[in-house]
Amino acid sequence: NMVLITIPKLTAKAQKVFNAYIRKRDSENGYFTCISCGQTKDTSQMDAGHYVPVKRSSVLRFDEYNVNGECKACNGFDEFHLIGYRRNLVDKIGERMVIRLEQESRLIKKWQRAELQSLIEYYGEINK
Repeated sequence: NMVLITIPKLTAKAQKVFNAYIRKRDSENGYFTCISCGQTKDTSQMDAGHYVPVKRSSVLRFDEYNVNGECKACNGFDEFHLIGYRRNLVDKIGERMVIRLEQESRLIKKWQRAELQSLIEYYGEINK
């Protein structure tokens, strides 16, 4: 009888492979351009930064449009970095998509075990 991994542990694992995918997608030859400040930096300085934060919206946690390469200096300090983030995100994905993210941020989602396992498999495969 296999013990089921807890939802929080599955969520953390899914977040880890998803973030790895974002860092890979948004970098080239060891460098990336921060979505918020626009500076080009070494990938050692790179986070997978959420436009709409996870604490505000569970539904956008694994949304590829919502998560982008962001430098550690910009990510997670204050709301101010979101001004540059939004402006550069509009350039990257378009105003309509950014507005969709802002509207969807109000939705609540409880991630199910099967969904999390699918995300882990999908992003784990892409990251190879």
